[in-house]
Amino acid sequence: MVVRIGVDFGTAFTKVAIRAGVDLVPVDWSAVTGDESTTGRYVIPGFVHRAPDGEYFWRRLAETDIQGNLKLPLIEMAGSDECPMSALAYLALVIRYARAFLYQHPEVGRKLAARSLRWELNVGCPTEPHERPEVVDLFRRIARTAWQLAGVSHLQESNITAAWRSGEADVGLETEPGVVPEFVAQIAGYLGSPQVSEGLHVLIDIGAATLDVATFNVVLPNDLDSSPRIPIFFSAVRPLGTHYLYHNRHSRLDLDFAWDDAAPVEPADGFAKRHDKRRDDVDTVDSEFANRVARCIAGVTDGTRTNSRGDPRSSAWSEGLPIFVTGGGSSCELYRRAIETGELNLKRRMYLPSSFRFIELDPLGAKFPHFGIEIGGRLSVAIGLTEDAESIARVVPHRDIGPIMRSVTERIDHTELYDD
Repeated sequence: MVVRIGVDFGTAFTKVAIRAGVDLVPVDWSAVTGDESTTGRYVIPGFVHRAPDGEYFWRRLAETDIQGNLKLPLIEMAGSDECPMSALAYLALVIRYARAFLYQHPEVGRKLAARSLRWELNVGCPTEPHERPEVVDLFRRIARTAWQLAGVSHLQESNITAAWRSGEADVGLETEPGVVPEFVAQIAGYLGSPQVSEGLHVLIDIGAATLDVATFNVVLPNDLDSSPRIPIFFSAVRPLGTHYLYHNRHSRLDLDFAWDDAAPVEPADGFAKRHDKRRDDVDTVDSEFANRVARCIAGVTDGTRTNSRGDPRSSAWSEGLPIFVTGGGSSCELYRRAIETGELNLKRRMYLPSSFRFIELDPLGAKFPHFGIEIGGRLSVAIGLTEDAESIARVVPHRDIGPIMRSVTERIDHTELYDD
């Protein structure tokens, strides 16, 4: 049986999903974090503790140092032989726990007892750096070494350094770890579903740290032996994630800087009542933040509509523009309002027909409706990473793809697909 672990190694949080045969298991981290909330249980904060003797742990002990900011420095490290000590320790602990969680799963674990398991591992990588081979090589080496270290009893600095230097190829994985652009993993479920269609799409990913917006085409393969191609037109990454929404509220309203980034964003009325603030004051602060979100979205969509580097001739400008809204903030009302504002402003600025609208699609391809928007939005990358890394899709330069034109009759009605 092939067991494939997908690790969405995030800036603020990490999410993991496991595909064992036909079963998909999202990893529950509540035993580690103590957070048993509906959404918080599926995320693990992106830090690890280091003891004075050089051993790394999940839990904080006396005189341990917190090692955070584990992901972003890796991009700058690409091309060097420097050992990413804390990141390796963290990912080794993540993989160790994920494997144990699968074996102890009440339904899936018993199916594994008499089976020979072939383990595979996929990790996500930021899309733009993914185009640099040295970044892909580094992430693959980190994944391979972390898998090896997951079987070590004590994660000492000496053990981590030795594993990093050894470059051992046979670490118990069926194939080399897959390194997949997070952008592609996010919509992998959709790309492999009957709902997929060619043409222009928009991704709006609302994470804890950043708001990521991108326009791209989906180009389906002509044969069964190739994968879809994804030419990206315009993209933007801004520090407008849910962490900064809370930071903006607390700084502007003179509140202590303390909140739970793993929890769903509190609506304005509940936030105002809990902090004894006037609702109008919270609305004013939120409106300014929402306008920044809307402007970020507009910068990407406007360029795609008007610039020759985009897709100004797409039929989506008349039929409707398919969008994906993902990430931990995907159900937050403030971002939803900003997206609605972006739709109305785009229609007005670009003189689009009255029938134009954003058509929201399910990034999971309607395969896991039981997760809901909140959980599905957080887990979409991890779930996508449980697919075969070689068959998900390839990001290609947009100049390599000609315009995709469709007639109105070619589009399947959205309500027939999603019943909304």
